[in-house]
Amino acid sequence: YGSLPWSTVMQPAIRTARDGFPVTEDLVKYMKSSVGTGEDFLSKNPTWAIDFAPNGTRLGLGDTITRRRLADTLEAIAQRGADAFYSGPIAEAMINAVQSKNGTMTLEDLKNYTVAFRDISQIDYRGYKITSTTAPSSGSIAMSILKILGTYKDFFSSEQSVNLSTHRMDEAIRFGYGEV
Repeated sequence: YGSLPWSTVMQPAIRTARDGFPVTEDLVKYMKSSVGTGEDFLSKNPTWAIDFAPNGTRLGLGDTITRRRLADTLEAIAQRGADAFYSGPIAEAMINAVQSKNGTMTLEDLKNYTVAFRDISQIDYRGYKITSTTAPSSGSIAMSILKILGTYKDFFSSEQSVNLSTHRMDEAIRFGYGEV
């Protein structure tokens, strides 16, 4: 329902992916956690290494990461709209990648895809209006969990209450999923 053209909406993401951005502590942590104790696929697998280890070793704090293939994909979508994603080279590459890993998605699946428009749900949570999707997605569950947690004034307010906060979070999640 947006009114701006794809080329305008996508430009900041294209620029960031093409020009790059600094590797932060969080990104370093997530790269390390994604590799775990196994082989460092981010630097060993050529598909991943292009972005995460362009010089043979995984990027570190303060390095600049670029995502040029993502920039190219976003640029194609910005220029040709959604059709660039659902048909043509991008769709073919995506289907080939999925099927190479024993996936079953086909070009026909993409061609026949339609968007399901559904009602939204909204709640007020600690002064913010939260908007999400309704069933069958889990948006309603997440909002139910937030509503429960919103009844606690001191939720996550101090390190001394971490056990109580963890218990409350656990119970809110359990109750939220139990409502379904």
